[in-house]
Amino acid sequence: MSPEVVAKLLAGEHMSQDEGIREVYWAPAANEVRLIEVSGSVGDAGELLPFRFSPDPPDVPFHSVVILLSPRDWERVVAGDLKLPDTFGTFTALERIAKAG
Repeated sequence: MSPEVVAKLLAGEHMSQDEGIREVYWAPAANEVRLIEVSGSVGDAGELLPFRFSPDPPDVPFHSVVILLSPRDWERVVAGDLKLPDTFGTFTALERIAKAG
């Protein structure tokens, strides 16, 4: 199973558990799943706080990193006011893999 397939599975699972998630973005990587989830369920933090998870085979055979952002903090990322971690690359390198509605 590829990181992209696992990313899409995790995005779908997370969206089913948090109805506030509006969009999920994936930062492509060969050996890790990196997601940004934009959710109305969280408040503005003004900073990016990555949550790291160990692999959980067989469904999640890769380490994963999730950054949960409010819509306002996501706007700050898009505007360049909040910088993504270097491992995530730039905003333009992200791929939207899920969207509500």
